[in-house]
Amino acid sequence: MDLGLKGKNAAITGSSQGIGYAIASSLADEGCNVALSARNQERLDQAVADMEAKGVKAVGIICDLSTEAGCGEFIEKAAAELGGLDILVNNVGGMIPGTIDSVDDALWDTILNTNLMSFVHTTKHAIPHIKKSGAGRVLNVSGVTGKQLMPGALTTTIPNTAIHGFAKIMAAELGPDNITVNTICPGFTNTESWGPRADGMAKMKGITADQVRDGVSGMTLLGRWAEPQEIGDAAAWMVSGKNSYQTGTVVEVCGGYTKYI
Repeated sequence: MDLGLKGKNAAITGSSQGIGYAIASSLADEGCNVALSARNQERLDQAVADMEAKGVKAVGIICDLSTEAGCGEFIEKAAAELGGLDILVNNVGGMIPGTIDSVDDALWDTILNTNLMSFVHTTKHAIPHIKKSGAGRVLNVSGVTGKQLMPGALTTTIPNTAIHGFAKIMAAELGPDNITVNTICPGFTNTESWGPRADGMAKMKGITADQVRDGVSGMTLLGRWAEPQEIGDAAAWMVSGKNSYQTGTVVEVCGGYTKYI
């Protein structure tokens, strides 16, 4: 199926590896030009080369998305180098295991600035560009900890639930401009970053990292973790021309981890 993404321009934060890379890859497979962001130049250069090999224009931008200045820099450079923006995917952030007692003020600043305020600031700077698209898309990548209790996930539950509220508000504000704003909640996904996270959770629980992983698998209806490309393909649909009447929604791609009705 042609998703109507050929020739569109997308900016994806946190996209040199993991889920962000997978989303960029799925968009590039559909003929979408992509602007990628990261902090590691070598990884970013490789990701850009991988996207260009798919026959699209790809640019890599080193920036600090924990500040508004860094978010604005990414958007302005992405729009300038791609020739405009049609799609924004907010993806930066990740889990830092901790409890109310173990997370100090400095860590809270890092968590909230990176996992939440980067979404706000990047969206703010992207809106003027996306409004010119005529059918713009904003997609926030949150997580299932913003929908269902997971003990030990304090540092993602708080920003993820806030992202869901932010997306609802922006969907209402941008609807008259024919811009959709949605959120995708990936389940537990086989990414490189989950190595240290599993180790951290295992230490908190007094078990092994393998036991953490097996426990997560057992909590899904499919009995396994997601592969990054499965999340990428779902995200490509969400920002596509085929998905034109869905906005303000939170879509879970979690293998049945969430079980509320």
